Amino acid sequence: MNSDSTAVRKADASSANALQVNIRMQPGEHTGQPIFSNLTSVQASQGVVVIDFGFIEPQMIQALSRLAQSGEKAPNTISAKMSCRMVVSVEAASQLAQQLSQLFVKKT
Repeated sequence: MNSDSTAVRKADASSANALQVNIRMQPGEHTGQPIFSNLTSVQASQGVVVIDFGFIEPQMIQALSRLAQSGEKAPNTISAKMSCRMVVSVEAASQLAQQLSQLFVKKT
C-alpha cells in the first residue's frame, strides 16, 4: 500500500472552500509489517470511533459456511484473534468512510 498519495481534505468553517494537502506517511517503529484482517468491528465512543481489526481462521469460515448451507445451527460464539485496535477521531473516521466509498465506486 502506497501512502505517498494520501490526501487530507478539510472544509473551512467560514467558507465553502476546501483545502487539499498531500501527506507522505513514513513508517513508524511498529508499522513496517502489514497486518492482515478478515473481520472488523466498529464502535462509537465520546468523540472517537474504535475500530477493531481481527482474524478468523479460514477453516472456521469454511465450517460456518457449511453449517449455514446445511441448515445446521451455528455456534453462538466463535473465537477470533484481534490483530489491531485503532481509535480515531470522528473526523478521521468520516474521512476514512469517504475514501473507502470512493475506492469502492471506482472498483465497480
